[in-house]
Amino acid sequence: MRLDIQCLRGIAIILVFLFHMFPNIFVNGFLGVDIFFVISGYLMANNLSRNELKTLKDFTQFYYRRFRRILPLYYLVIFMTVILVQLYLGDYLWNSNNRYSLASLFLVTNQLIIHDQGDYFNEAFSINAFLHLWSLSVEMQFYLLVPFIFFGLQILNHNYLKLIVVSSITFFGFIAFALVLPKFAFNFMFLRLWQFSAGFIALYVLKLKGCKTDEEYEPIFKIPFSKDDFLIISLSIIALCFLPTEINVLFSRPLVTLAAACVISCEIENNIILSSKMLGYIGDISYAMYLVHWPLIAIFVPYTVKNYIFLIQTIFLSSIVFHHIFERKYQKMHWKTLAPLCFVLILANTLLQINIRSESKFWSIKYPAELREIVEMNKAQKSWVKESKKNECVEDENPPYGSYGYGSCKGGNGSLSVMMIGNSYVLNFREAIREHFNYNYSSFRFSSVSGGVGFYADSPQSRAALEFSRQQVEKYKPDVLFIVARYLESVRAPIQEDDDLLHQMNENIRFYEQFVKKIDILGSHPLYKLSFMNIFLQTIMNRPEDLESMHLDRREADHIMRNVKKRFSMVKCTRCQFFDLSHVFLENDKYLTFDRDEMLSYVDNTIHLTSAGLKLCKPELQRVVKEIMDGL
Repeated sequence: MRLDIQCLRGIAIILVFLFHMFPNIFVNGFLGVDIFFVISGYLMANNLSRNELKTLKDFTQFYYRRFRRILPLYYLVIFMTVILVQLYLGDYLWNSNNRYSLASLFLVTNQLIIHDQGDYFNEAFSINAFLHLWSLSVEMQFYLLVPFIFFGLQILNHNYLKLIVVSSITFFGFIAFALVLPKFAFNFMFLRLWQFSAGFIALYVLKLKGCKTDEEYEPIFKIPFSKDDFLIISLSIIALCFLPTEINVLFSRPLVTLAAACVISCEIENNIILSSKMLGYIGDISYAMYLVHWPLIAIFVPYTVKNYIFLIQTIFLSSIVFHHIFERKYQKMHWKTLAPLCFVLILANTLLQINIRSESKFWSIKYPAELREIVEMNKAQKSWVKESKKNECVEDENPPYGSYGYGSCKGGNGSLSVMMIGNSYVLNFREAIREHFNYNYSSFRFSSVSGGVGFYADSPQSRAALEFSRQQVEKYKPDVLFIVARYLESVRAPIQEDDDLLHQMNENIRFYEQFVKKIDILGSHPLYKLSFMNIFLQTIMNRPEDLESMHLDRREADHIMRNVKKRFSMVKCTRCQFFDLSHVFLENDKYLTFDRDEMLSYVDNTIHLTSAGLKLCKPELQRVVKEIMDGL
């Protein structure tokens, strides 16, 4: 294996590892997976272009070589991860992990993720030790397809034609990837094919000697850059992935993909980075490291410096052990020895899957009564989505696309008409706000739509939700309008001189003010970690001494939301006001995330407030409603 490619592998796994370990710092590290795809594309192209594919035996030999490289260690790690999940995660996390472990055995993790992403409130992603296997599922699905691609390419006689074809796959594939819903495109193999094809480009560029010096080769046109120049530019682009500032993925993903292909096609041996023995060794253990790093991070969620040091040491040590003791050994085995090994691993996984789904008491966790009560009380708080739909509110027919809830509540004995618009936060806060009116309203309508934030938009989905909100306000003309939302990420971006988002906010509020008497808008709120409640419960059970570290640092949280607050302060209106809830969670220099006395989380797994969190907001919401009632 070329050392420069192993070093590129080393860079890729370091990026992925840093992204999973420090997601708030290495925000672009996920692009390491894209580099892996390019490398795989090149290696498969290099492998398949050496020999013609003519018979069924040629296809079978290719699949055998791929499966022997991937599957033995893959199935061993899945087996051990399932055991770790049963031993160290609470039983309330077993169901989602068991589903994903089974999908992983069949190499369809990516398809299950696509399925589950259709449900916004699905908790499959809370603490899931198998999520990282989506990329290996994509890769194995690519392996099934790639021989047929090269079987077709054999028809073309010249490498120039082959380069044109694979370049077209990359170009048009990226266009399709960019146009399709991101969450779907991210996990769908055919929409990732363009990145594997970028590896094909690297191969055919090498075959055409585009980066090699050859006195007998006369290029059609001369490029005014040397391959050293291309290499420096490409490595610089890849280095951008280490920046702590998020880069628009529609720019970063194709740039990193092409940069990785360029590094491979340059084939330079004397570069200080791409000839590093340390990086090369990390590249050697990259497969084992990819398999083991995420389960350990997901199960033993780090919060303190000691946790981080423990995890980093454990991940590297286990990767080295798996690579030398198992991976390198089975790759040298004859198929007559390897086949029984794979059979044993598959059988062991099958029996384990049956066992964890049985009524066996072997895996049952016996919590102390006090701890079990804490777990049950917190789990009971997670049902707000369902509970909010019972009560006295009913859904209207023909809800808008992406609706979480759309309808009206039982009429009161007052004269005010009230409406709430926004995203899922409308359902989260609806009852907490409605109760303070004490039925002193004539009607109470709500519209909770995915992507809807009420007074600005930054995507096709949010624009559709905004248009629906405008139609609702114009149609029903409520006296009081609440805009309640978890605001989109774009509003945290720096404010421009002629800021489009601020312009939208002012324009939409002016529109609403034509029809309503009073507008109350939820202000910025600290950003909580996804799956917070499950992480909170895991910490209670396994590391109670680390609980205080789960509160949010005020300075850091305010810094993240600084542009949101500034934008909102610049909004111009005559009938609106912003109400802030963040201060009710504030204690000295921390935003509290749980009740220390009751051990109840203020936040659920989907970044919404629990009933305990809403209870803290009660005095402020009461003040807001009283002010409305007194003013109107």
